Amino acid sequence: MLPFLHEEKANNDPQPPTSAVREVVGVTWFPPPPTLFKVNVDGATTKHQNFVGVGSVIRDELGRVVAAMSRQIPAPLGPLEVEAKAFEAGLQLARDMGFQDIILEGDSLILVRALCGLSLPPSTIDSMVVGMQLLSSDFRTVYVSHVRRQGNKPAHILAKYALGINESVVWIEETPCCIEQALIQDFVTVSGI
Repeated sequence: MLPFLHEEKANNDPQPPTSAVREVVGVTWFPPPPTLFKVNVDGATTKHQNFVGVGSVIRDELGRVVAAMSRQIPAPLGPLEVEAKAFEAGLQLARDMGFQDIILEGDSLILVRALCGLSLPPSTIDSMVVGMQLLSSDFRTVYVSHVRRQGNKPAHILAKYALGINESVVWIEETPCCIEQALIQDFVTVSGI
């Protein structure tokens, strides 16, 4: 079971809770505390296709992109299953990049609650949730956070981008041009400009 993190600016505690469970009401993206990296993930499906896309973007406390990924998966998955694949791909990218302390954030409340042990996962994703909980043991710290779709646009764009490519693309310390505008919007929203 992973800690559930609620990120709301009204919370005066600058450090994430170690095991607190709080209700999610956040809509916008917020940068992680200085000691953590935030891994935002999302999945995308298409009609009449036998593949799906997943996207992940990892950012530091200043909102800078340190890694990003778009991957096409050749399988006819439903929306919940592709979201699970996106969470899994984000964890794998963070592990492969060598990050030890992360916040895994996506817009599927069902998955966030299942990963944190707050509810039982649907049977279609049960084994993937167990696998992600095991994969999380490769990290020193993993918090799981829910954000509404409005706060997850860069990951959503990368997931949609994956539908038009073969296999996968990874960007390291480079910002994919397809998400630049969404990243600027996140910065404007967070800074109040």
